[in-house]
Amino acid sequence: MFEDDGKCFACGHDNPIGLKLLFELDGEGRSVATFVPQRNFQGFSKVLHGGIVCTLLDEAMAWAMILHGYSGATVSLRVKFRKPVQIGKTVTITGEIQRQGIKSWTMTSFISDECGQVLAEAEGLFGAVSKIPPEKSAPK
Repeated sequence: MFEDDGKCFACGHDNPIGLKLLFELDGEGRSVATFVPQRNFQGFSKVLHGGIVCTLLDEAMAWAMILHGYSGATVSLRVKFRKPVQIGKTVTITGEIQRQGIKSWTMTSFISDECGQVLAEAEGLFGAVSKIPPEKSAPK
C-alpha cells in the first residue's frame, strides 16, 4: 500500500507548492472537490496549464478509489480538453468509478465551471493496489 506523507502535489496538506485538493464523496458516490486555479499554475495568459488540468483529472479518479476504500495507480489516462480552464475562477473536479475489476478499474473524471459546463474530461485505467483500512480512507 502507498503511504501518505502529506507531500502529494495534488492533495498533500504539507506540500507548500501543492494544489491542496480536498475530495469528498457526493450523493452519487463520486469524488468531488472545488479548486480556484492561481496564476502560478497558468500556461497561456489567464489559462490553467494543461498539465495541471491533467493532474486534477487524474487525482479525482484516484480519490474516487480512495474514498471507496482502495488505493491504486494510474495505468493510462486519456484527456479531452473542451474549453480553457480560467485562472481565478472556481471549478469543480469530479471522479467516478465506471467498472471495478479484480486488478484494474476503469475511471472517469471531469472539470466543470460555475455554470456546470464541462471544460475537460478524462478516462483512466487504474491498477487496484490494495484495500485501505477504513480508518485511513477518509481525507485528513
